[in-house]
This record gives sequence, structure tokens and C-alpha cells, in this order.
Amino acid sequence: MSRLLLAALGAALTTMPVSAQEQKPSVAPEDMHWVAPALAGYTDEVLFGDVWERTELTPRDRSLATLSALIAAGNTAQMTGHLGRALDNGVTPAEISGLITHLAFYSGWPKAVSALGVTRQVLEARGITAADMQAAPAQLTQADRLLIVRAAAGPSTRGSESNFTGAVQVSGRFSGTGRTRSGGATVTFEAGARTAWHRHEHGQTLVVTTGCGFIQREGGRVDEICAGDVAVTAPGEAHWHGATATSAMAHVALSEPGKIEWLNLVTDAEYPRGPR
Repeated sequence: MSRLLLAALGAALTTMPVSAQEQKPSVAPEDMHWVAPALAGYTDEVLFGDVWERTELTPRDRSLATLSALIAAGNTAQMTGHLGRALDNGVTPAEISGLITHLAFYSGWPKAVSALGVTRQVLEARGITAADMQAAPAQLTQADRLLIVRAAAGPSTRGSESNFTGAVQVSGRFSGTGRTRSGGATVTFEAGARTAWHRHEHGQTLVVTTGCGFIQREGGRVDEICAGDVAVTAPGEAHWHGATATSAMAHVALSEPGKIEWLNLVTDAEYPRGPR
């Protein structure tokens, strides 16, 4: 990174309003804030505020790549935070074990062995035991190999008033099996019904099955979606979706496990009578 770019970034961070800086907790360690505050700023705003938010790789993939680089370089002191982040991003303890074993043959036995102690500490802090690590991988059952959720199977629940406006039914919930992590449900909106503004940590995919509806991302236009259409929202993108004022709509909502942040309800004043 050139000195000119670093200087520009430093100036931007220095002039950033206090309210904007306080929106997210700092990822940089306290020692970094104490010794090298500019480096702490680059860590929070550039590394974790830009690089880690890019969409070419999923957070899970970035965690695996980062752990591989740290182990291969022997930088085990940096692994504690990244091991926790990897677990939060969906990397399993068994995958971490397999990663260390694999790297022993490519980056060297001593470096792989050096990663064991810090890895054990992090896993034990998460309640993982030696028995969990040594258990044989679960074998998929016949039912796991082909999962069919019938339209009438399982309970149908009404969407909560805190997260939806109007009559909304959620049915046919399902989750992936084995290494498949995506899951979802069928959501049916009566005319005029819609979600609140919300965001999914790993994004969301909607497959419209019947009727027509609206979808809007924060700061974007309202788009109409109808049966056969697929709408994909990016990770962390605030959006809402629901039926039109005159047509019911049903869609299958798909997402990977992760945090869903529910925001404000879409008011009658905000709700459109047609695409803008």
C-alpha cells in the first residue's frame, strides 16, 4: 500500500464523525490502540470494514483462508481471534482439525503442531471436548440424502406483528443436512402484507412461487417480483419484501444460518401502490 494511500486513509479516519466511528465495536486489540492507533484504524476501517466485507468470498471462506495463512506462517499468536471468528462464520471444529492436519503436509509439521495449543484453548472455551473432536464423522442416513418437505407438512405459524405487517403465514420450514447449511421456509403474504425492514448476515434468496409482490433494498427503488422470479439480497443488506396491495404472494425464503436483524416496520406511507 503506497504512502499516499495510507496518508489518505489516515486523514479520512481522523476526520470521520464520532457518531460514525461508534457504529461498530473495534476489532483491533487494545495493545494496537495503545501503541499504534493509526494501525488500529486501518484494522477496523480497511481490513475488517472493507476487505472482510467484500463479496467475492463468503465470511466462512475468508476465515479458512486466514487460518491457513496464519498457520503456514507460524503466526499462532494471531489465531485466537480468528479461530473465534471462524466458528462464528460457520467453520466447524472438525473442519479446523482437518485444516491443521492438511497443512502439516504443506506448511510443515512444526507449524501445524504449534497451532494445536491455541486451537484447543479456543475450542474448550466454546465447550468442545476431546470426545467431540475424536468422534467419527456422522454418516448421512437415507433420509438425509434426500429431504422432501411436503407443502402441507409441519405447522403453519403466523408472522409476528413485530416483524410483519398484515396477514403472513410461515410454513414448510426446512434445514440442510450433512454439509449443506442453507435452510428456509415458505412464506405466504395476503394482499398488502409485508415484512419489516431487516438484514441477513449471509444474505437471502427468495423464489416467488405464486402471485406478485414487492422488494426493496435500503436506498433503492421498489421492484415488482412475480411467480418464477428469484431475488437475491447481499449479506447485511437492509431490505423488505411482501405482497402487492392487490395480489397475494408466496415465496420460498432461503438463507444460511446466521444473524437476522429486524429493523423498523414498513409504514403505510412507505408502502407503494406500484413500482416506483
